[in-house]
Amino acid sequence: MSQLDRPELADALAPLIARLNEPIPGPERDAVTEAVLAFCRRLYANSRSGDALPLARGLLSQAALAGDPVLERRAAGTCGLLAADTADIVSAIAYQVRTLALANAECNPRYQGGTWNNIGLAFSVAGNDEMAVRCYRRALAIVEGLPGPVRVRHTLCSNLANGLYLLGETEEGLNFGLRALRESEPTYAEQDLHAAILLRRNLVWLLIATGRVAEAKAHVAEVSILATQAATPRARIAAATTRATYELAMGQSDIALTRLEEALAQARSVPASLRDTLSCVIRAEEAAGHAERALLRLQELSDHFYRFAVDRARDHLELSALCDSPCRGLEAIHEQARARLVSHLSRPDEPEDWKALQRLSVAAVLRMDNTGWHGLRVGALTKALALACGLAPLQALEIGLAAELHDIGLSSVPEAILSKKGELNDAERSLVERHTDAGAEILRDDGHPRILMARDIARYHHARWDGAGYPPRVGGKFIPPAARMCAVADAYDSMVCGLDGHRAMSMGTALVELRRGAGTQFDPELVARFEAMIRDETADLGIDPSTAAGLESFQELVDSLQEDRGFL
Repeated sequence: MSQLDRPELADALAPLIARLNEPIPGPERDAVTEAVLAFCRRLYANSRSGDALPLARGLLSQAALAGDPVLERRAAGTCGLLAADTADIVSAIAYQVRTLALANAECNPRYQGGTWNNIGLAFSVAGNDEMAVRCYRRALAIVEGLPGPVRVRHTLCSNLANGLYLLGETEEGLNFGLRALRESEPTYAEQDLHAAILLRRNLVWLLIATGRVAEAKAHVAEVSILATQAATPRARIAAATTRATYELAMGQSDIALTRLEEALAQARSVPASLRDTLSCVIRAEEAAGHAERALLRLQELSDHFYRFAVDRARDHLELSALCDSPCRGLEAIHEQARARLVSHLSRPDEPEDWKALQRLSVAAVLRMDNTGWHGLRVGALTKALALACGLAPLQALEIGLAAELHDIGLSSVPEAILSKKGELNDAERSLVERHTDAGAEILRDDGHPRILMARDIARYHHARWDGAGYPPRVGGKFIPPAARMCAVADAYDSMVCGLDGHRAMSMGTALVELRRGAGTQFDPELVARFEAMIRDETADLGIDPSTAAGLESFQELVDSLQEDRGFL
């Protein structure tokens, strides 16, 4: 069942979820509980936490119906871990606070420490490592005196190693990593291969950061072995970032950066892995002397993770003491990194083969748009949207130029399919969808930051906000920001100009269609900003967006957006 796609799995689980929302006799309830939790773990391991959440919530409903606080604690904790893994941090913390109240009522330090650990994991996914480390330290204080091997204590030491590394406190982080290794029992790796992989990965990062590169080699090999055994997306990502960090330390920067780009592409469908992977890419690009590329990734990291507000946690009494303590905050750390990278920037220039790539892009779209201007129009609209989002003019200009190449991969699609009227069959649709991978491949071998952004846009401009587009399971804020902007502009141009099987519609009608897709196909915030920008611009030009025959007016709008507005 874990191999079914999302709609099929939802259909298969629907009867069980319905059963969980009805009273189940004790013996049967126990068996169902263990089966549900085991299946949730399987889906989690395969980076499908969002698909597991409805099942875990059903188990939580069953706990309420049965009046069983132990089951409620287990189900709420599972919901919290799954929510954090999908980057729904507010829900994750709410579930874990509920779990903590139940653990406190049981007066069981293992459960209390484990829940504080899970709250820390939620903060870590949100990018707030300082808050995460505080939670881990609090949990460790609870379980420190427990006798014998204690699984949660081992886990906390490993998580502290990672959190302290990300905060730059590498010596203390290494001490905790080595302690976790000493406290590791053989059964721990058997029970949770992913946790064993992360411990070794953390040790590799910390050993290299503290200048003990030779000691890292054995842990790199161990990570590869464990990842092969696990055979899950998150294990492959962790193994790739581990090996790339070691390769970079050994001077093999080209291999390391290629490996990291592949890991980053995988991480976009594994929300909880994206932050660590982006951080690793930024460090690698900076170490390789690519300040512009590192800044692009840092901007994405900042945009994605600054939006989590610690104030949302203040509503929970249990977290108020942590939140009210002085905290450096992730933003200050990123601002230091940004300032350091900016100091290494050189004067921006055009990529060497830019004109050739533009011609190739125009040729690729000519078969569906006989003007050949689809890319140029989308670039102008994307640039205007970037400005409306508050980006600096030069940054908006670069995004707009990169967006011009979004459909360059259409050159790989047979002309008969692109020009076909009516619905495509499954085989034809598959060929069209592959144009995103083809575009990313065409733009692969260039180190210029504009080409890097164009590659992201080409690969992800058909990813949907709800994760149902392609590449599959890449959704929400895990789609690169520039690709999310281009997706809105691309759809709007296609609707107004009658491309991709659309019937040409007025600019106003196309805005209505965009609104319908907000929150499912498109980033809802970007749709709102795009509509406001279009209405402001058309008002300034004296254009009525509701006019049915709007192609000439639309071209007038695009021409206006293409004018120099002080970018240079």
